[in-house]
Amino acid sequence: MTDISEDDIRMRAYALWEADGRPDGSHDAHWLQALRELTEEAIAATGAIPLTPAKTSKLSVVKNEAAIEPVARKRSKPA
Repeated sequence: MTDISEDDIRMRAYALWEADGRPDGSHDAHWLQALRELTEEAIAATGAIPLTPAKTSKLSVVKNEAAIEPVARKRSKPA
């Protein structure tokens, strides 16, 4: 299985940012695009979903926060 490192994502995101004319405030968009492209390339090459460092997977963070919210509300209600 192919691993995608944070450095791989950083270099691809930087190249995307430069190709896009170096716009301000687009870090997250380029980072996610780089992650998506590298993941698609790894899947095409190996047929398996690659591992990524946990802190680089911004999409999984959003999904996890959405899953945690209902649990937090349940705990905050008085018994």
